[in-house]
Amino acid sequence: MITSLLDPAMTIEQREGRPCLINTLYDDLYFAAQDGPAETALVFIEGNQLQDRMKEGRALTVAETGFGTGLNFLVLLKYWQQAGMKAPLHFITTEIAPLEPEVIKEILSPYQELAALTEQMLTILPPRWPGRHRRTLFDGLVTIDFLYGDSLNMINASSFKADAWFLDGFAPSRNPDMWQDDLFKAIADHSAPMASLGSFTAAGHVRRGLEAAGFTITREQGFGHKRHRITGIYNNGQKLEKPRPDQIIVIGAGIAGASTASALTALGHDVLVLGQGDGPADGASGNIAAVQSPRLTADDSFSERLSLSGYSYGRWLARLLKVDLSDQAVSYAWNDREVIRQNKILARDWPSSIFTSPQQDEMAQKTGFSVDHPALLFTDGGAVDPKALTTQLLEGVKAQYGVVVQHILHDNKIWQVHTNQGVFEADAVVMAAGSGIVDLISTWSEPILPLQVTAGRVSHIPKGQIDLDHALSFGGYMAKAKDGQIALGASFDRNLDMDNLPEIDDALHQANCKTLPSDIAQKLGNDYTAWDGRLSFRLASADRSPIAGDLGNGLYIITALGARGTVTGPLLGQYITALITGAPSPLDLGMASLVDPWRFSKRAGL
Repeated sequence: MITSLLDPAMTIEQREGRPCLINTLYDDLYFAAQDGPAETALVFIEGNQLQDRMKEGRALTVAETGFGTGLNFLVLLKYWQQAGMKAPLHFITTEIAPLEPEVIKEILSPYQELAALTEQMLTILPPRWPGRHRRTLFDGLVTIDFLYGDSLNMINASSFKADAWFLDGFAPSRNPDMWQDDLFKAIADHSAPMASLGSFTAAGHVRRGLEAAGFTITREQGFGHKRHRITGIYNNGQKLEKPRPDQIIVIGAGIAGASTASALTALGHDVLVLGQGDGPADGASGNIAAVQSPRLTADDSFSERLSLSGYSYGRWLARLLKVDLSDQAVSYAWNDREVIRQNKILARDWPSSIFTSPQQDEMAQKTGFSVDHPALLFTDGGAVDPKALTTQLLEGVKAQYGVVVQHILHDNKIWQVHTNQGVFEADAVVMAAGSGIVDLISTWSEPILPLQVTAGRVSHIPKGQIDLDHALSFGGYMAKAKDGQIALGASFDRNLDMDNLPEIDDALHQANCKTLPSDIAQKLGNDYTAWDGRLSFRLASADRSPIAGDLGNGLYIITALGARGTVTGPLLGQYITALITGAPSPLDLGMASLVDPWRFSKRAGL
């Protein structure tokens, strides 16, 4: 379950000539007043022998209990840079009371040697809402998973094996919940063989608890006024590295394929994208504008968690790549069922950092539309340019276009992709062809994959016909494109004759307008003479959840993103990358089960 976040109880005092952050709930410092970076270097960097390990040039996963000011992460980054940034670094951190960026900036300001890294870190801090937030730095070579919530719950629901641990909650005598046997067991369960740990505390029950969980604990000289600290090694055999595929083919150049290929390339893998069109985003990813907002549910659900995590990462990525089109998104409850759903969402007391629920007159003032429906205003949401997003993700990735994939074969541990341009070989293949995947999997049908192709016809409203500053959802959607046109859509046409596709005509525009709230429809009028539009095909699964996972023998799939590809697609690309490389997953175990391509077979008892 998602744990509500806490407001940080803290105060700032001057000590040792520096601003010092004190947690008033536990009456404890966030880090040593005399020299926080030096304490981190001794307790966590030296305590885990990370300087030498980073010089080996192997991918490293470091996990932490208690992000706090981010000081430990910054010092780790400094040493990683000094080691030559030779291999990917993955940092996983938990926090139940995230600090505001302004507080972090003030507390870390005395440490000028970390100033540049601090500025970079502040640009990736997630909004303060519970759940999983993935971010990257250094062109994707550094990945950070912020797990906002209770440490035990978040770690237990995760899929990763840490090479090193920073155990850094407040003192056990003052914050005993962070130093319990069940958390020590979770740490052990998520440790790679021979994983190390470091901690500032040497309390007896902590040492005994970690030893019972499988660590060999050594008491060391402490930092400053602290007499002792501890280091530890997890006693669980030799570490086995996952075989690294030399060549990976991604079939599909839409958001799903681009997100996967970009993440794999950032980690140094040799990737080739095969696209059927003349360039990127020739399918549904080529629409002129899309809405990025989460799909919340009446109760805590895996689909909601996936939507929230995808939304957090997707919005941050859109801004990073400068392909966001507007800030804030409005979701209207357009019928009685949606009103009931929104009321249940409001009853769950979500923080205002996710959404607010203004009164109708206030919403009308914000949007310019007097809509007689309750609504949620997602302050971090907005519109995005899907084609630009896809194109930016594929920047620097090898790609070949005009490729029609006929079938794929697995021969002597090598995958052969047979196409109209010849045969391509790879150690691993990712099928990310959107609606085109239906024909692709017809010759390979081990899992049951009930899929449905629908045509989405989007109307393009000419620039200047109506003012629109927010992205709107109302059953359909409206979003302003970069050139000032407004996308209005989208129809869900099923069972179309592919040889006789419908026109983008007045009947279509009228049908799209019928989904609009009445005030917006009246402002648009019914003259569609100058309107244009676009038809593309979407793929959805029978349960309306995406499909992403491992099909075996180096074959992976990411598809069926439906109408929310710009929300879930980028994060699921990170997920497929994690499956291929053995890196930590951005999804919790429940999200992974939701998108599992084998789920339909399991339900059928096969």
